[in-house]
Amino acid sequence: MKLIRKLLPLLVIALSLLIAFIIYNNKPVAKRRPSHPKILTVETVKLQPQNFPVLIHTQGIVEPRTTTTLIPRISGEIIKVSSKFRPGGFFEAGDTLLTIDSTDYKLDIKSAHAALSEAVFNYKEELAQAEQAAENWKRLGRTEAPSDLVLHKPQLARAKASVDSAKAKLQRVELDLKRTRIKAPYAGRILEQFVDRGQYVSPGNPLAKIFAIDYVEVRLPITEKQRGMIDLPRSYRGESNQPYNGPEASVYATIGEREYSWQGRVIRTEGSVDRATRQVFVIVQIDDPYKRHSDNRPPLEIGQFVKADIKGKVLEGVYAIPRTAVQGSDTIMAVDKESRLQRKTIKPVWETHDQLLVKGGLSEGEQLCVTYVPFAANNVKVNLAPEISKRKSANDQKERGKRPHSHKPKEQK
Repeated sequence: MKLIRKLLPLLVIALSLLIAFIIYNNKPVAKRRPSHPKILTVETVKLQPQNFPVLIHTQGIVEPRTTTTLIPRISGEIIKVSSKFRPGGFFEAGDTLLTIDSTDYKLDIKSAHAALSEAVFNYKEELAQAEQAAENWKRLGRTEAPSDLVLHKPQLARAKASVDSAKAKLQRVELDLKRTRIKAPYAGRILEQFVDRGQYVSPGNPLAKIFAIDYVEVRLPITEKQRGMIDLPRSYRGESNQPYNGPEASVYATIGEREYSWQGRVIRTEGSVDRATRQVFVIVQIDDPYKRHSDNRPPLEIGQFVKADIKGKVLEGVYAIPRTAVQGSDTIMAVDKESRLQRKTIKPVWETHDQLLVKGGLSEGEQLCVTYVPFAANNVKVNLAPEISKRKSANDQKERGKRPHSHKPKEQK
């Protein structure tokens, strides 16, 4: 009995090992199912070369062509003010804007006339005395030449100088009288008014700030990359500044809920590069900005913020790549003749907000994958979706026909 109790644990252990051995040697075998590799279906478009007109997007502030501060050259009280002499008032060249009291200057003219008459009388009297002195010298029978003092030449010169001085003084006071009427130097508009009727002014006091209205200018910044896409003039030392007929530009301004546009042209560039932004500034001229038009658009105002599109070069034979088809910054997926994906690196020559323009490295008719496949490797087999691709290409062509080309470079902010 005691022997059985001692052997019982050993028998249990042995039985357990036996059962484990039987289970291990009789484990079920998993059945393998046949694998069916899944082929990715992608959308593609055929690449076709095209001529792409570049349009430079930028923005700036409307500035006057010429700004002038009117300053009087005489003193006096303002006795009359034109109705045009108000901020925003229009005037034409030669219009009288202000009139200064001319009473003192009219009196000065009378005094100047009197002084001139006296000077002329003295000159004629001295001339008669000089002629008489020469006649007396001959009557005396003197053989030597008379001196200048005997002939009254110094006295005559002094009298002639007095006449000239009196004439100059008369001209000066007559000019001062004309200056009592402050006239517009050109057709323009009042920007700021500093004086009004009844105010006393003197030389150096500003009367008003005016600007010309024959045309306005818009100062527009462009980047170095944008500059390469525009035919801009270059100025060299010693060469005359010839008139420059630059590329056309459209200027846009939103007033209320409506956008208005004006047509202009690039006329020049500034001779420096901004150190902070590394940008160059071009000047767009817009003629007659205050003329009433049939569409009843408002005039361009000085200081107004506007957006502008400048016509650039036409890129010939380039391929337009949608940004959605670009992986990273310069990688696309092309589908070869065997329907396999091939990664390609591109070098865009121009960028817009939705497209990259590529010149080389691609071929006409090549299939471009537009489906996002970030982890696909080279030579992966794919299925094409021709119907979707054809519909997408047709829609893209239709949209391009409806809307104008809008090309905003990536770096333009």
